[in-house]
Amino acid sequence: MNKKIMVLILIFFLCSCIFVGTPAVAATNNLSPAADSPQIVSSNRLYGQTRFETSKVIAEYYCIGKVKNVILSTGNDFADALSASVLAHEKEAPILLVDSSVDNSKDAFDYVTQHLVATGRVYIIGGTGIISTEFETKLNDLGIKNVLRIAGMDRYDTSYKIAGSLHDTGISTVVISSGEQFSDALSISSFAANKGWPILLSPQDALPQDMKNFLLEKKPSKVYITGGEGVISDNIKSEIISLLPRADIERLTGQSQFDTNVIIAETFAPNPSTIYLATGYSFADALAGSVVAAKTGDPIIFIDPSVPTLPNSTASYFAKFYANILNPSLVSFGGSRVVTDEIIKSSRDLIWGKAKETSIHSIADITAIVTQNEEYSLPATVQAKLYNSDAIEVPVQWNPKFGDTNKIGSSVYEGAVEEYGQMIKLTLTVKEAVSVPIAQYSTHFDLNQVNRTENIRLAVKALDGKLLAPGERFSFNEGVGERTVEAGYKEAMVIVGDAFTPGLGGGICQVSSTLYNAVTLAHLEITERHPHSLPVDYVPPGQDATVSFPILDFKFRNNTDAYILIRSFVEGDTLTFQLYKKAKK
Repeated sequence: MNKKIMVLILIFFLCSCIFVGTPAVAATNNLSPAADSPQIVSSNRLYGQTRFETSKVIAEYYCIGKVKNVILSTGNDFADALSASVLAHEKEAPILLVDSSVDNSKDAFDYVTQHLVATGRVYIIGGTGIISTEFETKLNDLGIKNVLRIAGMDRYDTSYKIAGSLHDTGISTVVISSGEQFSDALSISSFAANKGWPILLSPQDALPQDMKNFLLEKKPSKVYITGGEGVISDNIKSEIISLLPRADIERLTGQSQFDTNVIIAETFAPNPSTIYLATGYSFADALAGSVVAAKTGDPIIFIDPSVPTLPNSTASYFAKFYANILNPSLVSFGGSRVVTDEIIKSSRDLIWGKAKETSIHSIADITAIVTQNEEYSLPATVQAKLYNSDAIEVPVQWNPKFGDTNKIGSSVYEGAVEEYGQMIKLTLTVKEAVSVPIAQYSTHFDLNQVNRTENIRLAVKALDGKLLAPGERFSFNEGVGERTVEAGYKEAMVIVGDAFTPGLGGGICQVSSTLYNAVTLAHLEITERHPHSLPVDYVPPGQDATVSFPILDFKFRNNTDAYILIRSFVEGDTLTFQLYKKAKK
């Protein structure tokens, strides 16, 4: 081989978009295994200060050299671009996210200026209501004349237009995904893109006519439906069978978006070379990263950033790698707020075999509050969280072995749990004895809903010990405070309008409703109370009190001539409020 040919090959390699090493602009964590580990797991974190900067970092990881094509997609609503990964892979084009204005999209334009060849093309995904014409003007001002917008009347039509723009070499397989449940389309995006399978977005109940025409024209022999009947109904499946009676129709679905994500990964990537981690609650990073994962047809795995452990199905998927002597690398899309260091460590522990999916991941320190001279036994078991996010009760040995309630104040007891390498602490607080409560009310909750349980415990702790003077007014929102991640609150189901949806602080309304019933029994004056828009199962109908900081509040007034002491606590799966009268000070 002569020198000229060798130089041309080297130039081609440097300018190609197959760049899978550590990028200059990517934050890299060299998370090394233990010295005696038989495997080595590497981890890169690709992120910026914003989702737009993150997409640029991912783009430079995808291709540090020159590119012939670039895709621009909005970073504010992901529906239009859910199908774009297939086009991006075909065109070897990174996906860059833009904001609502050119001025706020500097990261995308910086990449275009630095990496797009002079004759390159920019694909804009979505209509002018999503990405305005000022973007085309800006690109033209930069000397880029080859700009193509792919847009339909809606997200479904846009996915059809994207499918129609693919190089048609005979389409054997088509993917049908929900245009509402974004995670399903993104879960299969890297595999569909790698194979050149169009992703068509569909409403829940019926296929648009254009998509029917597309299926009739292409006559694929295989159709994958992602997600359950709640997002893509069996009516659509029946329509496809009618249109393509000889095609193999397969639905890929699980009990949750995380289960569906893993089922898709196990179907197409049982032996991946790289695992890409991304948050399962916001999809900008996964959208930008889909073209990277498509290079080798590796999976994007969704995690829950609000907990340090992995969804059950995800933990099982990771644990199989060690059992099968596999060694995938880890690449995280997004910063430590969306893919936490703890999640990365949990993933590595399972892939290494340092932990099993049923190993104890953590045991939270606990507290107990009793009255002076009250009989109290230290708990025989404590709740442990496993790597697969399950919670179980495990035996514990305390030192000292017995709780002392003779003296008012706080004492710390250390507990040891077998097969858990850290000591846990129980803080026992002994308070002055009070009289029999004038009112008491309890409700029950499901301990298996770990995030919801933690939210309940936080709110209960915030209200315990509140003392109201005669005539004083009480506000639940003021007493508990704003429900934020910084305050420790987690994602759980909340009621929004006429639907249950994940929200920060889910479960708080059970606390306010339990207090409301205790206050009612005490005949205190209710000054503000709002019912839920849907029935709840923890109190009888009409006896609930919903709250939403700072809009909806539960308020009452101490209309007695005595001080009112609020006591609140959780024992097992039971939440209790007690109200006590105390003599005037």
